[in-house]
Order: sequence, then C-alpha cells, then structure tokens
Amino acid sequence: MLVIGSLLIAASVAVTLWTELGPGPLDVLIGAVHNLTGLPISVAVWATVGSLIAVAWMLGRRPGFGTIISPFLIGPMLQAVYGVLAAFDAPESIVVCIGLQLCAIFGIGFGAGILIVSGLGAGSGELFASAASDRTGHPESRVRPAIELSWVVLGVVLGGPAGLGTVMVAAFIAPAVECGYRIIDGLAVRSRRTMVTTRGAIISRELTHSAR
Repeated sequence: MLVIGSLLIAASVAVTLWTELGPGPLDVLIGAVHNLTGLPISVAVWATVGSLIAVAWMLGRRPGFGTIISPFLIGPMLQAVYGVLAAFDAPESIVVCIGLQLCAIFGIGFGAGILIVSGLGAGSGELFASAASDRTGHPESRVRPAIELSWVVLGVVLGGPAGLGTVMVAAFIAPAVECGYRIIDGLAVRSRRTMVTTRGAIISRELTHSAR
C-alpha cells in the first residue's frame, strides 16, 4: 500500500507539473528549490520534505516509517513520470488541462488515502501541520491553510511554478483526501471481513472433517 500510494501521488503531481497550470502549494516550493539549485526533482523533493519532517520532529511530532520512506519512493517516481510526460506537449485546450488537473488532484487524494490506511505514518505535510497546531494551540484546520499559503508565497518569491492549478489544488485537495480515505478504508474493511469469513469457513470445514 505504501508503494502504490506513493506511486499514485508521484504520477499525479507529475501531471500537475506537466499541464503547467501550477502544482500544489508544497510542490510550488519544491519547484522553486529545483529551479533555484538545479537539483534533480527527486533530490529537491527529498530536501524539502526532509526539512519539514525534521522540523515537525523537533516540534514534538515523531514521524512514522511511511513518513520517512515515502519521499524516497515519490522523488524518483515523480522524476521518472514527469520525464515521460515532458516528451509530449501539454494540451493547448484550457478545458482539457483543467480536467487533467482535477483528475490529478483526486489521484493525489486517493494516494494519500492509501498511505493513511496503511497505518505507517502521516505524510510530511500532515505531520508538519499537526506539529504546528500542537505548538500554537490553534486547530489544524486553521493552521494548515496558513502553512500552505506560506509555501506558495515563499515558492513564488523563489521562482516556483504557481498558477491557477495551485488554487485548484488548495481548494480541492482536502475533499480529495477525505474521499480517497473513505473509499480505500471501506475496501480495506470489506477485505478484512472477507478474509475473516473465509478463514472461519475453512476452519469450520476442517473441524467437521476431523469430527467425521
């Protein structure tokens, strides 16, 4: 689940970069680091996300296994998918680009939902927002938008690729993650129930056979 969720997030973020409408708030900052330093996208992801995890940890939020491993999966995957997409011209139609952007946003949401259900640790953004909420005493629902706005402002100042797509991500990413989590969690619950039922039926047959 960790690998699948990371791959889905990486591919979806690559699409937001390819459409050139603008990636999500954190990806604006990552893009700025990439443009400013000339580092490969994967290394820019590691540097930016690693810094967030380190700060969150210092503020008292300990990262999980998935929190640490996921960026190492997403970085190379993102670079690989974007490299393939970059060989093609982005659609000229703004309607098509907006449609692709929405699909990518919900792809990120489903990927995040998979990571959450895996139970291996929150994402770096969620971890940082939770740590900031703990330290300031304000609800995470208020802290998170302020943090994302700061990422956009800092990213734009440093030359990051912000645009209409950035606004779209900011507006729809929370519902996308919630939707993705509900669907994936529902599938996981049904899968567990099926496994338990199947196992019970097998044990019952074995006991009946032994009694005979």
